[in-house]
Parts: sequence; structure tokens; C-alpha cells
Amino acid sequence: MRILLVNDDGIFAEGINILAKELTKNHEVYICAPKGEQSGMSQALSVGIPLRVKVENLPISVKKAFSIDGRPADCTKLALEVLLKDEQIDMVISGINKGANLGTDVLYSGTVGAALEGYNHKVRSLAVSVSSKSEISFEQIAKIVASKLDDFCKTDNLFMYNINFPIELNSGKIEFVFTKQGFRRYENEFDTVVLDDGSIAYKMQGRAKDIGNDEFTDIATVNRGCISVTPLTLERTDFIKLNKLNS
Repeated sequence: MRILLVNDDGIFAEGINILAKELTKNHEVYICAPKGEQSGMSQALSVGIPLRVKVENLPISVKKAFSIDGRPADCTKLALEVLLKDEQIDMVISGINKGANLGTDVLYSGTVGAALEGYNHKVRSLAVSVSSKSEISFEQIAKIVASKLDDFCKTDNLFMYNINFPIELNSGKIEFVFTKQGFRRYENEFDTVVLDDGSIAYKMQGRAKDIGNDEFTDIATVNRGCISVTPLTLERTDFIKLNKLNS
């Protein structure tokens, strides 16, 4: 397959480079990633802003690597529409992100946003994340994901799967579970910061709080040591509400 790797941690992040190294064993790999960290950018695009592109020489045998002075979704969109438009990319993989993207994290995650942009372009897409406290290495995750790609491709002609690895595998067993999105609320504690000019600013240090997640959610699944795979879509319509309003 021709695989486009993107992320929100930046082109030199450990996760994307280890994943690229593993995938190049059996696939043609391209990288298009932000030049620096762009976490929390969701699917934001840099509208009307010139995007600088730099060809990078990475110490891995990828076909091409570009760093972009923009957002994660910019990278996917620019790669698919311009930089790699003649390459016929078969799959977009965003990650490996150091930090879980569970429940309502998907609303804010640049990792998920970059993958959703691939899905929006009718390309099979994966977002791959792992808890920053996980005992599972990026190398292990890369091998597991690489070994599972054919199975994912058998599920549908088009998909967007949000994949989250647990802190540790239950009994060391690799078990993928298809899940629904759970609910994660953040208790946002804003720290007051005094800037150099003496003015006051606020820095958000959100603390996750998981509420009311049944066994079928991504959150409950990773908590019991399994790998969560949540199918996502671009559709945001509240059909229950819509049907009530139209009844």
C-alpha cells in the first residue's frame, strides 16, 4: 500500500518515525507532518495563510517527507490535494500519538483531526494513540498496527478508525475491540500566568474525568487492557432531535 503518515506532534516526533520505520518494510510510506507540535488543533485549517513546505531528509527509507508550517489537517489536505496528488494514497495513518484520544477527546485532537481529513478525502484512515503513561513501547505499537492493516482493510472500502492502546495489555494479550465513543469531561483549571510585560494571562491545565462509560465504550475497553477501535464519521446531525422536531 501507499501510506501517508501524519501527526500533530511534529515531523521529528518519535511516534511517527518509529511507525514509518516499521511500515517501510512492506509499504511505500510518505510523511507530511507539522514542523512543530500542533496538539489540540482538531481539524482546523490555515485558511488564507501561506503554508511553507520543506523537504526533509529523515534517517528512514520513506519515499518522501515534508514538514509543513501549518496544522495537522493542513498536512493531510495539502499532501492529498497537491504534494502527493499523483501517488494514489491508499491509507492515511495519524500518529503514533503520545497521549490517549478517548471519548470526547476526538473533538479537540489534532491526531484525530488529521485522520478525519483523510477520511473526508475518501481515503481509509486511522488515528493511533497511546496513553503517555503506557508500558507499551512505540516499537510494539508500530508492529501491532502494521500487522493489523490487512484486517482493517477487509472491514470496508472506506473507514475512519480511532485506535487507542491501553497502559498495559491485559495478560500481555493483543486484543482489538470495536467500540463506541465514550464520555470524557475535563475539569479545566486555569492557572494565572504573569507575562514579561506584567499583564495577566491564563493557562489551561485540564484534568480528565470519565463519567458513565459502559463496557462498550473506548474508555472502558482500554481500562481493561484491550486496544480500542472506534469507527468515526463526519456526520454531526442529532437525528433523534431532528426526528422529534419534524414529527
